Amino acid sequence: MTASFLAPAPISRFYDNNGNPLSGGLLTTYAGGTNTPIATYIDSTGVTTNTNPITLNFRGEASIWLLPNIAYKFVLTDSAGNAIPGYPVDNIVNAALLSLYGGVDTGVANAYIINFASPVPANTNGQVIYWLPSNSNTGPSTINVNGAGFQAIQNPNGTPLGANQIIAGQFVSIISINGVWQLYGGSGAGVNVGTFGSEYPIPSATTTDLGSAPAHNVQITGTTTITSFGTSAQTIAPIYVGRFSGALTLTNSTSLILPGGNNITTSNGDAFIAEYMGSGSWRVLFYQYISATSTTYSVKAADTARQSTTTLTADPDLSLTLLTGQYSYELFMLFDSVAAGAGFKFQSVGTAVDSRATSPASATGFVNAAAYGPKLESFVGGTISYATVGTASDSNQVLYKGSLLVTTAGTFGVEWAQVSSTASNTTLRAGSYLTATLLAQKTAISSVVRVYSAAATANETIPAGYSTCTIEVWGATARGGTSLNLGGGNISGGGGGGSAGYARSVVNVSGAGGQTMAYTVGTAGGNTGTASTVSSGTFTVATMTGNSGIRGGDASSGAVAGTGGAGGTSTGGNQVNLTGNPGNNGNNVAAGGAGGTGGSGIPGVNYGGRNGTAGGIGSPAGQDGIIVFAYSP
Repeated sequence: MTASFLAPAPISRFYDNNGNPLSGGLLTTYAGGTNTPIATYIDSTGVTTNTNPITLNFRGEASIWLLPNIAYKFVLTDSAGNAIPGYPVDNIVNAALLSLYGGVDTGVANAYIINFASPVPANTNGQVIYWLPSNSNTGPSTINVNGAGFQAIQNPNGTPLGANQIIAGQFVSIISINGVWQLYGGSGAGVNVGTFGSEYPIPSATTTDLGSAPAHNVQITGTTTITSFGTSAQTIAPIYVGRFSGALTLTNSTSLILPGGNNITTSNGDAFIAEYMGSGSWRVLFYQYISATSTTYSVKAADTARQSTTTLTADPDLSLTLLTGQYSYELFMLFDSVAAGAGFKFQSVGTAVDSRATSPASATGFVNAAAYGPKLESFVGGTISYATVGTASDSNQVLYKGSLLVTTAGTFGVEWAQVSSTASNTTLRAGSYLTATLLAQKTAISSVVRVYSAAATANETIPAGYSTCTIEVWGATARGGTSLNLGGGNISGGGGGGSAGYARSVVNVSGAGGQTMAYTVGTAGGNTGTASTVSSGTFTVATMTGNSGIRGGDASSGAVAGTGGAGGTSTGGNQVNLTGNPGNNGNNVAAGGAGGTGGSGIPGVNYGGRNGTAGGIGSPAGQDGIIVFAYSP
């Protein structure tokens, strides 16, 4: 059976106290629960407003159209202004189900415009809109809904949008919160962890901006050396996955921290997971070589003969290209000489660097190896020489096995010559080979982070084997101002204390193992604390200072709330020097008397700064400073 509904009254009619039409009566309309006038309309278009008050016709009638989902209050009087019993009537609502779809925007990238076909109330908390953008955004963006003026679109954490969080032709959903629109669904690419989506190609460049991808799954093409992954990514969703389609160099630095702290030469199919830490800083959490579990090898297909020379020269066949990591290797050589006295000598050669030796190129012999077969020996150094016995035989072959801890990618091979120069050939035979198997991708040395967060003066000893140290310094934080109890439950709030100044430096500590730097962690005081400092010990470093924030102001007996204290200053950092954030003013009696919150701490790379202390009755002291030494190979 078909459902039917009672028709509403098309014209509003009002009556006097005797039940007669209220001819010439006056109807005044206000916002629900207030005495603030609010308009009504003469028809459904919502264009022309009624007068307010509305004068009823001789039948006591008027055409009254209301905004949907808005509360009204009706006040009714006769023509002389006498109240009609039963009025005012409050919270009159014409509930209407509005479509959330705002259509296709008519604006431009970063400045979107939508207009609903029916009237929509001014933006209120919780209002939701779906719409279809005509252009992708390239950065912070705004939207104008029904001519209400442009308002910011932000991420749920309050940060501006990054590039490609709004994609042309893909639905976007936004919600109105406190006068701004928050992006919480639809395109929203790159906002939430899990928006990995389809792989998005990005050409390699010195700065390869991962944040420019519409999702967090990228393929980096080309061969240009990369020194940065850019600054447009969002810290609310900092994880990116990707792979490379060719050979290029990833350059390790304080803003692009790579596993093992070394440059990486990529190969087609290598994959990675990276985390954006803000301010242009990235850390590659995981790097997967496409050949991580495979063995690379070279085999001599034809004999190589040399004569009349004792100068070591690289063999044309026995050479490998190694990535960073832990390797096992095996070398088999079959050699002979026409003249036994000519002999055969060899050693390693190449550009790959082993962390336990200068490099295979300059290390004599073969690094960390032992020989197997007729000529059994182990060695630390020295060019290896053999007397040969005529043509190839068991006496003229040797098998070496060893390991390499490669910290700089490069080549690894064999160079050889005669022991004694003769005009007769010394020959390295076909079938000789060199193999290497990558056992682990990381180097033996891991990054070390040392945090000192209690007041103290001491020396920091630099550990051996590291190349860089990131030093971060925060001063002590300030106490909040004292709130004043005025009696009768009335309180005037003290101001919040400022947070500390922050300085950061990156210094080269290669070869400085065992040397020291002096440091002092600032002390929290009853009022304003003291500075934290790092300065030279036996290792020379520019003095860095993070000063304490300033104490919040006390409330006064005149019921005047305290002002927030200023943030501390900083000096000496070769990367950044930042002033702490000021505390917030306390609230006066009329605003509830709460103490002001402390200034938010300055975030660092390896640790976070502390907030200033909030104002209050018996406000506690601030907190000690913080110093961080972070070492990378």
